[in-house]
Amino acid sequence: MLKTRVGHGYCARHPTAGACPYANICETCDNYITAPEFRGALTNQLADVQALKSDAENRGWTDEAARHDRVAHALTDHLQRLDR
Repeated sequence: MLKTRVGHGYCARHPTAGACPYANICETCDNYITAPEFRGALTNQLADVQALKSDAENRGWTDEAARHDRVAHALTDHLQRLDR
């Protein structure tokens, strides 16, 4: 089973259920704000999302891969803002 890291845990949605319309909704929201103390969690989440994107691409799940790509870009932007 694939797991997606979410705040303080994981989502265990079964792959046959398809892409979750709510997955990683906060990280891609314009109102989301992070802080330096969350850098480790964001870095870990980015690694998870990149692995899930790769897995989705290997399975031919283009919509799922695109969703993970959007989240990866959002997480990268959040991490870059912390460096400013």
